[in-house]
Amino acid sequence: MLRVAVIGVGGVAANYCRVYANLPGVQWTLAVDVNPDSLPAARAAGAQRVSTRFEDALADDIDVVDISTPNFLHEEQACAALAAGKHVLLQKPIANSLAAADRILAAAAKSKAILGMYMGGLNNPMAWEIRQLLDAGMLGPIQSIRARDAHRGGLAAKPSATNWRGDRDKTGGGSFIQLSIHGINILQWWLRSRITQVTAFSANQYCPHIGGDDVTVAAVRFGDSAKSVLGVFDSGYASDGNPREIYGCKGYLKIGYYGDLEILLDEPYVGEILRYTQPGQVLRLQSPPHAAGDAANPFNQNRMFLEALAAGKPPPMSGADGRHDLAVVMAAYQSACENRPVNVPAPPPA
Repeated sequence: MLRVAVIGVGGVAANYCRVYANLPGVQWTLAVDVNPDSLPAARAAGAQRVSTRFEDALADDIDVVDISTPNFLHEEQACAALAAGKHVLLQKPIANSLAAADRILAAAAKSKAILGMYMGGLNNPMAWEIRQLLDAGMLGPIQSIRARDAHRGGLAAKPSATNWRGDRDKTGGGSFIQLSIHGINILQWWLRSRITQVTAFSANQYCPHIGGDDVTVAAVRFGDSAKSVLGVFDSGYASDGNPREIYGCKGYLKIGYYGDLEILLDEPYVGEILRYTQPGQVLRLQSPPHAAGDAANPFNQNRMFLEALAAGKPPPMSGADGRHDLAVVMAAYQSACENRPVNVPAPPPA
């Protein structure tokens, strides 16, 4: 039995709570939120105890701490939980600064517990099918990628002392750290290659109540070879669109935010979801449903993290992965500020 505390149970995090309440071998022991108005719903959904104090998650009857709080709280909470021997599943981004991320990784290295990252894009079964297709070489050598993460929420943002997303220091940036970190993570995971260099432009043009950038466009290089994959990441708080695109010498694929896939290949491919039988013709299809709160989805990230712990295996997305994603973001901000290409910084020696 894995006993779980969820830190931050309002908003999107309510979906994660439903998973813990419905997984066999899991006990949702504690729900914590600074907003007491969020706690009655958590108790009704299955939490055995509720609290407004993070410290209660360090109790002896807690094995796993799921942290879904604002970026600037991640360091303090993750380090405390790891020091107490709790496994930690941490919402993206890992922290609001690289220094904070490095302190979290140092705490994980000292602990006997496991640190993992929650990345919502991996909930989609189609994401795993795409990785298998790429591993099989169906697109041939990859030439370039594109990923956009944007919505118009920044246009409606209002000034508020409680709006932590409007504070650049608390988020660590703006649209690029909050939104493009999704595309940065999954494209590196798909290609099994890390981004090594970034050239970016960044601005705040339409959303004065959003801290940091409301638009960033970054050109990146994956790997270090002469035939590196090149790519573009685009974030925005004043326009819509969330596609991922991969272009290879033997075909291409595009996947939208809701799992709609467009693909063209030179050869047939049959996988668990994808049935591509007419080479040279564009195929369009929809991925299976994959709600964030669906405990029956074998790719649900809360479920996969707990299954990895139970099996003694590494989590699907590690703290080191989260640190590198953040390093790419920070390299983009540095590039935009200094108007030059920036190499993605490596972690400090262990």
